[in-house]
Amino acid sequence: MNATHHRPSAKPERLAPSVDPAWVRDFVVEQRLRGVGARQIGDALVTVESHVRESGESATEAFGDPAEYARALPAGTEWTLNGRTVLELLLGLVGMLLVTRAFSEWLAGEAVRVTTGDLATAALLAVFVGALLLRATPVLRLVVERPVLAWGLALVPLVAFVAVRLLLRTELFTLPVALVAVVGALALATSSAMAWASTGEEEITGPGEPVRRSRTSRRVGVLLYPVLTLGLMALSWVPTLFG
Repeated sequence: MNATHHRPSAKPERLAPSVDPAWVRDFVVEQRLRGVGARQIGDALVTVESHVRESGESATEAFGDPAEYARALPAGTEWTLNGRTVLELLLGLVGMLLVTRAFSEWLAGEAVRVTTGDLATAALLAVFVGALLLRATPVLRLVVERPVLAWGLALVPLVAFVAVRLLLRTELFTLPVALVAVVGALALATSSAMAWASTGEEEITGPGEPVRRSRTSRRVGVLLYPVLTLGLMALSWVPTLFG
């Protein structure tokens, strides 16, 4: 039998089976945003479960709103992106852009033309990445608490990229499609390899349980940019079927 068959579920709800799962999820999200460690979150959930089972009260009756209760507990270290994670994300993003650009130019039978708009787009990308690094926690909180607004704001840099490329069209030089595709593929492969080598996010565990790393988060890191790249390539290819 596979050794992973008896591996405990990674879901934090298992540590508080008597508590409303929605309450647990909201509590965990707020704790994560406040930089609280996985082990401390697990200990808090076990405490909540113990009280609920002994008192017969619901978690809301005993502790109130889950986010407010999480904010009443000690905060951890503010969430930040380390240098390795930044490099992994940048390589994936750059690789995706290069491969899709090479593919679209290959479909058109042309070389890759590098314009002033391309350089301006790269500069804008650096600015947005820097802003994310400096304000990582507020950005994550916005995504969690107001996802519709977050998606709307995410369109702003995309619109800016498109506008810059349309307005600044002076050609600087050209590059072979194969070269751009190979460089992009290498960037994608390196990003995925770094994600695979990562230990992954620490799972929430209870007292006495060994530290475990999330396999799901590692798989997402490995597959995210390659899947997005294939999707963008498909979007570029479909219109040629009707041309």
